[in-house]
Amino acid sequence: MNSSFYTGLAGMKAQQYGIDMLSDNVANVNTPGYKSTSAEFSTIFSQQLNLNGSLYNPQANDIGVGAVARGTSTDFSAGSVIASENKYDMIIEGSGWFGVQDGQGDLMYTRAGQFSRDANGFLVDGSGNHVLGTSANNIINGNVKQDPTQTITLSDVNKQTAIQIPDTLTIPSVPSTFINFKGPLDPKKIEEVGPNGTKVEVPNVEVYRVDVYDSQGNINKLNITFTKQVPQAVSSTTWDAKAVLNDENGNILNTSEGELFFNGHGALTGSTINSILDNDGNPLALGFGTFFDPNITNSGYDGLVSLAGLDSSRNIEKDGNPAGTLQDYGIDNLGNIQATFSNGKTIPISKVAIYHFRNEAGLEKIGTSAYKASANSGNAKFFKDQAGNTLQISSIKNRKIEVSNLNITTALTDLIVMQKAFDASSKSITTSDQLIQNAINMKR
Repeated sequence: MNSSFYTGLAGMKAQQYGIDMLSDNVANVNTPGYKSTSAEFSTIFSQQLNLNGSLYNPQANDIGVGAVARGTSTDFSAGSVIASENKYDMIIEGSGWFGVQDGQGDLMYTRAGQFSRDANGFLVDGSGNHVLGTSANNIINGNVKQDPTQTITLSDVNKQTAIQIPDTLTIPSVPSTFINFKGPLDPKKIEEVGPNGTKVEVPNVEVYRVDVYDSQGNINKLNITFTKQVPQAVSSTTWDAKAVLNDENGNILNTSEGELFFNGHGALTGSTINSILDNDGNPLALGFGTFFDPNITNSGYDGLVSLAGLDSSRNIEKDGNPAGTLQDYGIDNLGNIQATFSNGKTIPISKVAIYHFRNEAGLEKIGTSAYKASANSGNAKFFKDQAGNTLQISSIKNRKIEVSNLNITTALTDLIVMQKAFDASSKSITTSDQLIQNAINMKR
């Protein structure tokens, strides 16, 4: 009879542990990256009442002496997502963890992507831990290198470093080296009435204009005037081309002249103008398309064509850009932190690392939303293909926050059930007390 006291007490302790855990879950229902936990219980060893009889007696004669909290289990499923105005807030779509490092160099892993920049420009979490990733190494003293890296591949999993996002950045100017023109030159015959009343053909004139850049980042203006030669041969068309390069004030820097030749079907067959010198004396290549070759598909028609009645849309391709200053930062789906500049260029400067584990359930919880690797979880890793290249199976979305994965309805229901179990265990103690009191009263 006395054992029932301790059985009830064990039940109350176990249920109290469960209530404490559920209460913690409910309290963290809005905590970013929080993963809900549940209590696991087991019975305390049973006591055999009767050792007599056959070992093969199918009737059980054991009695338990209560329950005990055996441990916890964590639900690592993704939590719900809410929008954020902070451009550095991000979530992981799919499996994986952000890596953060504290001031002592200890590594932690979290799904809570509420990040910001600290006073030194480092990307940090709410506790000031540095977010880890791979730098593009394309910045020197606040200036982006010439021909900067456009693709960042994560380095080794053990070589990830703190991500620093500079306050100011400039990207140098890149001089233009080529311009490719694509579009129609309309050869349709134009006639005017001459002095003697007869019709006279006059030249067609087409003008293409484009801005180009010199080595100092200055914007120069290139105008190419195409004038059809008249009269024209029946089976071909020839256009005179005059290229004029002006500075921003309209001063002529250089000129170049030549001819473009087209066959009777409007395809480009030749050209005697292919470049113009810029103000530094460097040649600026002028491309008007490939020359017609009956053995090459689309040759003669991939640049300028001399055909009437075509859509007048024009396409001009060029390289080069003026110098630019930092305008803003953004984060793409691959975790690249992209710097956008005033000249329209976008350059990745760092890549946020996404870590994976062989056994997430083995991670050791060390904070509200932070975990560290253990012998049970295995070391953090990146997925790789057979060639050893890092694979990214999950994506990143910025301006979003992953909150707790707790189902509040289920948690509150479990809390009620746990409370009733606690009450029932306490009732077994009062019942045992009444039985002992009755036994004492029988002696009176």
